[in-house]
Amino acid sequence: MEKQIGVAWERPHPGPFAWGMIEKKDGEFDFSQADRYVKAAQDNGVLLLGTIWPFADWDQAKCRQASACEVGPADTFYNSEIPNSRCKPCDMDKYSAFLRALAERYDGDGVDDMPGLVLPVRYWEVLNEPEMQSGELTFFKGTASDYLEVLKASSKAIKEACPECKIVQAGAAGTEQYMLDYWAGQLDAGAADYFDIANIHYINNGDLASLNVKPFKALFTERGISRPIWVTEAEYGEASTDAAVKSSTEGALSAGASKVFFTRFAVGIRGPPTPGKFSSVYLELADMGCNKEG
Repeated sequence: MEKQIGVAWERPHPGPFAWGMIEKKDGEFDFSQADRYVKAAQDNGVLLLGTIWPFADWDQAKCRQASACEVGPADTFYNSEIPNSRCKPCDMDKYSAFLRALAERYDGDGVDDMPGLVLPVRYWEVLNEPEMQSGELTFFKGTASDYLEVLKASSKAIKEACPECKIVQAGAAGTEQYMLDYWAGQLDAGAADYFDIANIHYINNGDLASLNVKPFKALFTERGISRPIWVTEAEYGEASTDAAVKSSTEGALSAGASKVFFTRFAVGIRGPPTPGKFSSVYLELADMGCNKEG
C-alpha cells in the first residue's frame, strides 16, 4: 500500500529491532526476521526508521528480579515483539555490542552488510514514549535518568559502527503537561547531545493545527537548542476529515516539522489498515512531498 500512495518512509511499530528478538541468547545473533522486514521494505522502495527496544530477557534478569521489570497482561503490547521485561539493560557493554552489530548489518557500507542490502537503515529511534508508564501502556520501566543512560549508550554504540547514522529521540507521547515536563527535564539534563532528530506524536490529542509540533518545538527554542523535528505518529479520530488531515499536516510542516509519519491511511477509520484501501488525501500529501525522502 505504501508503494501505491507514494510513501518513501515507514516506521514499523513495534518492528523487528528488539534486542531480544535478534540476540535470543547471549552472543548468538539471528537477524533473519529483521532481514525479511528490511528486504520487504526495499522491494517496495521504502526507507525505514528503526525503533530500538533495549530489552532481552536473558539480560533483564542479570541484575534484578525479572518480575520488577515486567508489564502485565493489560499492557497493549504484552507478549508482543517487545519483551515483557522492560527495564534498562543490566549489561550495557553487551547491549552496545548488539547495537554495533545491528548498525553494521544495515548501514550499507559494504562491511558485514545484510546480503542483498540496497536501501540502508541509517535512522534509529531509541525506544518510544518512555514517559508513558501506566497499566495499559508502558514502553519503558525506568526513570528519566535511566532513559538518558540508554540514549547516551545507544548513540555512542551506533555511531561507532555507523558515523553517518542519525539518532532519533524516543517519540514524545504528546503535549500533556507531564509529557512536556518529562522532555524539558531530558533537555535540561543534556539529552540533545545524544540525538540528531527530535520526535513528537499526535494521537488525536493536543494541538491538531500543528500535530503538536508548535508546543514541542517551544521546549527546544526556550533552551536555544535546534534540531529537526519529525512527527513519527500522526493519528486522527473517527470524526476526522480529509480536510483536517491536510490542513494539520501543512500546519505541522509550517511549524517546523520536516517529516510526518501517519499510523494509517484511511481517514475516519480506527484499527489496522486494510491492504489497498486508503483515502485520496494521502496521495495529495505525497505529491506535496510530505512522504518523500529528505
